[in-house]
Amino acid sequence: MSEDRRTRLNTQVGSLMKLSDQKPISLAELVHPKHTCIAIHDMQNDFCTEGGTIYRRAAKHPEIIAAAVREVASLVKTARTFGVKIVYFKQFHLPNAADIPASHVQHLVSSGLAVQVEDIPCIRGTWGHQVVDALQPQPDDIVIDKASFNDFHGSIVDKVLRIQGIETVLLTGVSSHAGVLGTYFGLLDCGYHFYLPRECVAGYVPELHEAAMKIMRPHVTGMAEIIDAWNATGKRAP
Repeated sequence: MSEDRRTRLNTQVGSLMKLSDQKPISLAELVHPKHTCIAIHDMQNDFCTEGGTIYRRAAKHPEIIAAAVREVASLVKTARTFGVKIVYFKQFHLPNAADIPASHVQHLVSSGLAVQVEDIPCIRGTWGHQVVDALQPQPDDIVIDKASFNDFHGSIVDKVLRIQGIETVLLTGVSSHAGVLGTYFGLLDCGYHFYLPRECVAGYVPELHEAAMKIMRPHVTGMAEIIDAWNATGKRAP
């Protein structure tokens, strides 16, 4: 091995070793209201309300979904008092599955979530596409339509968050073992700081929810810790 290559390798190893020596950033700094948003993923009628196309087939424990809606509503109410931005990631599809590739249709069918085209969720403009009543957007909120499990894929999510000066995302919504998990990796790939308040994330299948939360555990925290961090800033929105 040449001396030049040995030097480069030693430099790279040294840089990796220094990662653990970096000064940790406090939660209060990371979730400061000036650069933080709450992202509400797929909390729409078709996913979270009785009669919804996915809800009626997948929500075997409706009380779990209802609890998550209540907790997200509570967190959003508090977040507004600190001036934290609220962003909705809304799933949408076109009528007659015009935008859905065959592989996605097969996924829905094999998962038992659809047997006919009418079962496709969140057709734009329908009741199922709307955000649940308890979480209706306010005039200053940001609502982004997207059509993927990973909310960053093929959407304007990353562009909008960066324009808004968002550095940290508090990811909430359903389902933990589907779109939330996909968006978790989207956030990671795009370089955001992010957390999942555990009370504000739900899944339709309890064992899959637990497995997903274990995968995402490095970024899981509690609502109380986030609110304490906001209180530490000492600033409320006027």
